[in-house]
Amino acid sequence: MKHKILLAANTASGLEHLFEDLTNLLNKTHKKYVTAFPIKNYDSGQLVASSNDTSDQNNLDNLVEGLENAAMAEQQAADFNLELDWIGEKVDDKQLASLSTVYDLLIWEQSVHEAYDNSLLKEIIDTIKCPMLFLPNGWRIENLVVFHDGSMDSVKMVKGFINVFNPSLRDLPLSVLINHSDDSYNVLEEKVFIDYLKLFFKNIGVQLVEGDLLKQTRDSSPLKMNNPFLMLGVNRSGFEPESVLSSPTFLFKG
Repeated sequence: MKHKILLAANTASGLEHLFEDLTNLLNKTHKKYVTAFPIKNYDSGQLVASSNDTSDQNNLDNLVEGLENAAMAEQQAADFNLELDWIGEKVDDKQLASLSTVYDLLIWEQSVHEAYDNSLLKEIIDTIKCPMLFLPNGWRIENLVVFHDGSMDSVKMVKGFINVFNPSLRDLPLSVLINHSDDSYNVLEEKVFIDYLKLFFKNIGVQLVEGDLLKQTRDSSPLKMNNPFLMLGVNRSGFEPESVLSSPTFLFKG
């Protein structure tokens, strides 16, 4: 099996630690083909250039810096047995949307987020066509939390997690937060979903939640647990970056 991984990179911090995180978190049996692009090369109205200098010397300096970053990233990737493709040119929203259609996951790590604000992260989420993993600094995982809204997107999200991530994560306790309105709640559908989870996860707890999942459960016990790994659908859960940026989060786009 092969996985294609897209990285939004902050070249100032280097990529060695991110490659290490990637190899620890993702399925080790699958060959990984990684494409990285410096987030400063994303052509967005949210990004403000640090300098207005467009001189030939400045352009040359940027070219040299880009080549040096690419060479360093390729060497670091090779140390982790990763195939790396470095995108050094500008990437706009249409190009990123097209590129992401063939990838299994986009990884956005804390140092990228710290360099910009939530509006850029929201723009990237709206643009991409693949699932996304947000990684905070110093992350640890002691339990899993799944947000289930009763739709097929929740099932696809779990299937994506099972396919992409390290199987050892399935040994952790799993909390399933289920959101159904009174009109749509279906006990049979819930049972089918839980029975499916039991095929892969050993320790499962279920909690029924009314209303918006993130707003209602932000103070609930699963989210108060130490070091949760969150799984939620972006389209249906009213995703707000500030709600989950403290935890590793798998964002599924249905």
